[in-house]
Amino acid sequence: MTTTTRVRRTRADWQAVISRAERSALSTAAFCAAEGISTASFYLWRRRLRGIAPSVAEPGRPPPEFLDLGLLSRPAKTDTASWDLELDLGDGVVLRLRRG
Repeated sequence: MTTTTRVRRTRADWQAVISRAERSALSTAAFCAAEGISTASFYLWRRRLRGIAPSVAEPGRPPPEFLDLGLLSRPAKTDTASWDLELDLGDGVVLRLRRG
């Protein structure tokens, strides 16, 4: 069993991480994996540091039309994993994604 240690980074730490990522030739996902950070945290802090509002809509403002969740990695040829994802978006709208 592998356990991970959470590292608390300051705003300056995140700025340094994001600067390194921008100079890196790696994709965001590969860079985050090499740094041991989640892509969700990376994107959250990049938005914060750029002054972009978080994805939660503020009262009186429409919600964002698009939220980048990154790429879903393709399975290796020997990987037979399948998955089903269902998101209830409200008002009777359901998004279903399936890989099998």
